[in-house]
Amino acid sequence: MFHLRRVQAPDSGGEVVRTIVRDVDRYAADALYFARHFDFTGRDLEENFATLRAGAGFRGPVRTALWFVPHFLYPYYGGIHTILRFADYLARRHGVRNTFAVQGVYDVRENARMAAEAFPALADSRFVPLPEDRLVDSLEPHDVGICTAWQTAYPLLKDNRVRRKLYFMQDFEPLFYPAGSVYGLAEETYRFGFDGICNTPPLQALYERYSGRAVAFRPSVDRDVFYPPAGERHLGTNVRLFFYGRPFGIRNGFETAAEALKIVKRRFGGAIEIVSAGGDWNPADYGLEGVVTNLGRLPYRRTADLFRTCHIGLTLMMTPHTSYLPLELMACGCVVVTNGSPWKEWLLKDGSNCLFAQPVPSRIAETVARAVENPDLRRELSRRALEDAAAWPDWDAEFDRVMGELFGK
Repeated sequence: MFHLRRVQAPDSGGEVVRTIVRDVDRYAADALYFARHFDFTGRDLEENFATLRAGAGFRGPVRTALWFVPHFLYPYYGGIHTILRFADYLARRHGVRNTFAVQGVYDVRENARMAAEAFPALADSRFVPLPEDRLVDSLEPHDVGICTAWQTAYPLLKDNRVRRKLYFMQDFEPLFYPAGSVYGLAEETYRFGFDGICNTPPLQALYERYSGRAVAFRPSVDRDVFYPPAGERHLGTNVRLFFYGRPFGIRNGFETAAEALKIVKRRFGGAIEIVSAGGDWNPADYGLEGVVTNLGRLPYRRTADLFRTCHIGLTLMMTPHTSYLPLELMACGCVVVTNGSPWKEWLLKDGSNCLFAQPVPSRIAETVARAVENPDLRRELSRRALEDAAAWPDWDAEFDRVMGELFGK
């Protein structure tokens, strides 16, 4: 995958230029790999659309589901957690037998173990490897096939032994890359004609521009994990801020937020403590030594414990996905500071249940300072966020509605 590396610019520009060249070379290598492995012919499209037409009237019952998933390293966060959650729902509520075709690997035992650890109902699921040299013809027929990331849409395109094809969309993934070869490969998957299951209504609207039909679900949180502390926290002048910082997560605007937090720390000094979690990185490598304490990747429940100790949560997202971090922070009573976006307004309301900041360092710092200096504002935003969180539907209710719209169940 394409990543940009942050470098400390020396007095001369030579090292910066060499680093840019290396990044361009790495992108070219990645793009060549993707172009070589993710391809289709006109006949592939014809056979895919014939399968879609034949399965258009299929309304179940759904007894078997084939999930095309990327290889994953941790089952509790991000998109894979939601994918496993929906598969768990299908197993518990509908008796569906799930098969996971794990892309790009030969050994899936660890993925199977982690899935069962996170969702015990998936312990009886089948996990099969789908390395690049294995054809989808080796997979058994299933009632539905579900792709879960743009790369996984390509094998589903060519698998015509499923009765119905679905696209589980959780972000506009072309924006994970520069406008170029990989962007085009990713965007084209939205034209394959699969019915969409979209994480948030704005993504449904995006998907329907390409493929015509989709249903959205509104994400929720585990209420027995993410909940507010028992006592009052928005008192006094000392503040603890949680920073969702991952240098390798380009869409989270790490560099901009890092510069903002330097400004915040210079302004408030010891009156503010800034902690981060979500990835393993060294603050000193980014000029954040003495500014941010990074706790690395925490166990699932410990993340919620951390949120309950914080007053403010800073999390940026530059793609149309709202992100789970604002939901989890709100459910724990934190005041969310994030970049404003029309894609987020279905959930986040500036000045009501959160604070929007323009995605430049000084404006982020000014917004954070507003929350730091005004405990009454924090208390009111926290109260409204908790009220909104209490009204969120639970996961099973949302998935019941999705199944009803897709299969009349």
